[in-house]
Amino acid sequence: MVFNPEGKPLAFIRLPERCANLCFGGAKRNRLFMAASRSLYALYVNTRGCRSSAS
Repeated sequence: MVFNPEGKPLAFIRLPERCANLCFGGAKRNRLFMAASRSLYALYVNTRGCRSSAS
């Protein structure tokens, strides 16, 4: 599910299997990668993920 900053549900991303983990990536950090039990899914979104503090 996708929530706004106040916690209100905005959308639901349907996948053919259960998503176990996700992260933002790509050059503009606007690609959402979703790891499922047997597949990896990627979706461009209209937001950016935060930068990682790891070096």
